Amino acid sequence: MIKWLRSLSKRLLILLNILAVAALLLAYLSTYISPENVAFLALFGIAYGVILIANLIFILFWLFVKKRLALISAIAIIIGFSHLAAYMQLMPHFEKSEIKGQKIKVVSQNVKLFGWYNWRHNKQDRDTMIAGLKRAEADIYCFQEFFHNTTPGKFDTRNTIEKRLGTPYSDLHYTNSINMDEKYGIVTFSKYPIVNMGRVVFEREYSNTCIYSDIAINGDTIRVYNAHVASIRFQNEDYRFIEEIKKNDQTVKPAIKDGMSILERLTIAYKKRANQVRSIKAHAAESPYPVIICGDFNDTPVSYSYAQLSENMVDSFRESGWGIGNTYIGKFPSFRIDYIFHSPELNSQNYRKLPEKVSDHHGIAAEIYWE
Repeated sequence: MIKWLRSLSKRLLILLNILAVAALLLAYLSTYISPENVAFLALFGIAYGVILIANLIFILFWLFVKKRLALISAIAIIIGFSHLAAYMQLMPHFEKSEIKGQKIKVVSQNVKLFGWYNWRHNKQDRDTMIAGLKRAEADIYCFQEFFHNTTPGKFDTRNTIEKRLGTPYSDLHYTNSINMDEKYGIVTFSKYPIVNMGRVVFEREYSNTCIYSDIAINGDTIRVYNAHVASIRFQNEDYRFIEEIKKNDQTVKPAIKDGMSILERLTIAYKKRANQVRSIKAHAAESPYPVIICGDFNDTPVSYSYAQLSENMVDSFRESGWGIGNTYIGKFPSFRIDYIFHSPELNSQNYRKLPEKVSDHHGIAAEIYWE
């Protein structure tokens, strides 16, 4: 009887291990198949971190029980090593001692309107965030969820940033306007002249957008894209559902309909992002200049959107970052969803995450250079 139970337990564990491997392979597959065609695959991509941990636990377990079976998960992880490298960098990168050509520093951040809706402390939040950005000492700043009030002295962010960050040039696109003076949108500030600007238009979308700025840097021109692609747009009840799951409170049972609402919003956003990212990719492919693509892409490194962007671009985190690099710090579980990509003819070093937590996104910075 005991022998039979041991055999049954072993078979059950092997089955669970195989399911964990299958989930990992589906996560890999999600980077190749658009959510427009098979939406549920994207959910495996977002769960990659949890699935990876489950497989690592199985490897450790089998190493103590039956070493040969550890190969089940080990091989699956090795197959997807490129995804692991996009998800985390285990070894720090070292700064290049001497750069003979040009070098600029780029910062990208979803600034969450600089705290505009925190009525009691919004100017304090704005000033704290700008002070942190100034310490980054960048040449180019790309902001998503930008806010500016055109009424003098009310909540002037544009002129304040230009003065405090020393960025006299800007490319600003407003996506929404309320009460004539409240402006919402996306902006790129630069210490170098912006000689041309434009926008990548997203189909049937007004809140999310992508702008590009051709920036003249000591005789060279670089095209900088600043993007904010489709958000999930969670409602208050969605966040309540997530908090209830996190608390694991047995006395409060999360409503199934709230869980379905989250899945529906995720699916809609995945499909939108797939289309929007392809538009950015196609536009960047036609650029006459080397390209830097910054922004809040609302997708993890194991996703169709990331795979599309990184196909012909270099992820500065992979090239010069370290750790996991999660950038989102809101109520939803944390992921790396903000990126700085660049053309292969450019290089990056000193990628880092800015420490300030005034927004629900960390800012990210990287030095881009070319010789």
